[in-house]
Amino acid sequence: MFRSLLEKSWWRRRPSLFAWLLAPLAWSFGRVVAIRAALYRSGRMRQTHPGVAVVVVGNVVVGGAGKTPVTQAVVRCLVKAGYRPGIVSRGYPASPETPRTVTSRSSAAEVGDEPLLHASLGVPVVVCADRVRAAMHLLAANPDVNVLVADDALQHYALMRDIEIEVISSERRYGNGMLLPAGPLREPVARARRCEIRIMPSWVTPASGYKDGNHHVARRRLSEAYALIEPGRRTPLITFANAGAAVVAGIANPRGFYEALRRAGVDGSLFAFPDHHAFQSADFDKVGERPILMTEKDAAKCRALADRRMWVVPLTVHLAPETKRKLLRLVRSACERYAIAEPTRAAPAESGEAEALLDDDAAPAVADP
Repeated sequence: MFRSLLEKSWWRRRPSLFAWLLAPLAWSFGRVVAIRAALYRSGRMRQTHPGVAVVVVGNVVVGGAGKTPVTQAVVRCLVKAGYRPGIVSRGYPASPETPRTVTSRSSAAEVGDEPLLHASLGVPVVVCADRVRAAMHLLAANPDVNVLVADDALQHYALMRDIEIEVISSERRYGNGMLLPAGPLREPVARARRCEIRIMPSWVTPASGYKDGNHHVARRRLSEAYALIEPGRRTPLITFANAGAAVVAGIANPRGFYEALRRAGVDGSLFAFPDHHAFQSADFDKVGERPILMTEKDAAKCRALADRRMWVVPLTVHLAPETKRKLLRLVRSACERYAIAEPTRAAPAESGEAEALLDDDAAPAVADP
């Protein structure tokens, strides 16, 4: 009850009375955040750079903002440009204390749900609560990697970085603008302004083009569904138009996924679960025999429970050409700084970047109007 009240207060555009009552605690939290940042800047708390270009993806707001699909869009862009990226992640909720490489045999309980999606890109992925250890482990096992992408590591200051990418939800944005626990901010909004690239995933392209204020807008897209028990079997989303499908989502914003399916013509009912929910067979008892539509993040935890009802709807984020140009320019500059010490990890020639600016759809997508 208290948590529900708290979160409802967070996502109001203006602080509620309840939020103001928590303001003293938010002030104290802000002081701790500021002192921690100052200790890292002064060198009193140790920072380590792994010796290759480091791109950090994260946000200053708690909860989901689309970091995972943005991380994947960044990696796809780097691969197309000729780079050899690797991904490090905390692996929530597993968060192993020792580095663990993600493989096709890994389970969500061992490495977390999001790293399993990253591994499907065909790049090295290592999870560990300590991102520095994860980075060193990944590079030791994959010496050809020349760019590290750290998912959800904006506040992990022990890992030095060259490029920071902020991700913010187009629906929730910064909520009431207050720090925890009065609001959803882990750091002040001013911290986000220091990021080199600020990205806002959205279902629509703004009238101004690819920008919404200071944020680069990245288009969200739904692809056709595939059967969880037989991934090679695909079908257009319109197949479920009048099927009364059950939309099952254990993500930060289940209603966003549900509304996207509705705009794509899918009629159904939402079954919402907490973010990172560990699904059990009993969770699907109330669904009956109707089709079940879920995200790839949830599907990663339902492999052992898969049956003929379950269909997976991939959600991808696509960067605008202008965003890709800025990203590749920053990465190229960062790689050049380490080329002398690490000649085998030098950045690729610019000739490969032209392809990276093209649309990176892996499959025909269903774009929202």
